[in-house]
Amino acid sequence: MPVGKRFLFTIITLLVIAVAASLAIFFAKGYRVSPTERRILGTGIMTVSSEPDAASVFIDGHLTTATNATVSSLSPKKYSVRLVKEGFIPWEKEIEILEGVVTEVKATLFPAIPTIYPLTFTGVDNPVLSPDGSKLAYIVPTGKKGGVWVWTLSRNQPIAFARSAEPHQIAQTGQIDFSQAILRWSADSKQVLATVSGNNFLLEDNGINQEPRDITPILDATLQGWAEDVESKEATRILALQDGNLRKIASDSAFLRWSPDETKFMAKNEEVEKDEKGLISGISVYDLELNQSHQLPPALAHLWLPDSKHIILVEEGTISLIEFDGTNKAVIFAGSFLNNFVFPWPDSSRLVIISSLPTPTASEPNLYGINLR
Repeated sequence: MPVGKRFLFTIITLLVIAVAASLAIFFAKGYRVSPTERRILGTGIMTVSSEPDAASVFIDGHLTTATNATVSSLSPKKYSVRLVKEGFIPWEKEIEILEGVVTEVKATLFPAIPTIYPLTFTGVDNPVLSPDGSKLAYIVPTGKKGGVWVWTLSRNQPIAFARSAEPHQIAQTGQIDFSQAILRWSADSKQVLATVSGNNFLLEDNGINQEPRDITPILDATLQGWAEDVESKEATRILALQDGNLRKIASDSAFLRWSPDETKFMAKNEEVEKDEKGLISGISVYDLELNQSHQLPPALAHLWLPDSKHIILVEEGTISLIEFDGTNKAVIFAGSFLNNFVFPWPDSSRLVIISSLPTPTASEPNLYGINLR
């Protein structure tokens, strides 16, 4: 073969190899030729993770993989994704896959039958959670331990009463009967106001108050100072919003609740009204990162879970968790709990309620934990 032809043959061979390699890479990246649309279509990738992991992943009803995993070469469209793990409430959501985009799916699975157990045994009345969510003040109504108690909620320690996490008494019932006291936290979560028969005692939360200070003469000034502190903090948060529309929504809202990480807020612009069942409707969640809003279902109360991804819905006789976009409602508790009172543990590992569930040592209402993990 002449040198010129041999050179031409080599060039053609190299071109064929290059084209073949490019096509292989092209298809490996998920691109496909669509005869119907007469164009080259890209695909997307879905990464699926869950807490706990090892959940079965169903995509459009087909068992595809298990979390944590990556699913490649998905045509751009909406898919029904369902995660199933034995002993946990199934999770399901419609996920849109975009061309050339990696879409993350992160799900939290909650126990189908959560463990419920008593946290206190001496009786609990009039509980009040501190503004920062880290402390609980309550009344022990009777007995030698009667008085005002504070429980500092530990994020890192287990629910068992480790020494540094034990509830501690800050005021004893004696000359002053605290059994019917109405409690209120200061704006900085460091003091408790106990109102007893028209008298108002300011209690420090870090130890026993041997001589509770009666601040009735300066009550109005004290409450006004606390209110101004709260308003100042809210104003600072609102002014930090860069989107003018969101800033107006937050400032005009009659109901405003920030997520713990302050990347979202719940709001209701109209006056908060309850229907004949006591349900509050019309509350929306505004996602500051994605600039999206989501309508929440009606409930007696809407509370943030500290993970800032879920919302606690309090309904008559039930407590549920939903994602902040209003999807994946999971009933966590159905039964008797008092005054619709519920609050989350700071690490999102459990909910706490007041109930009169009978135990061998408790006949009065007490605090009960409901495990979420």
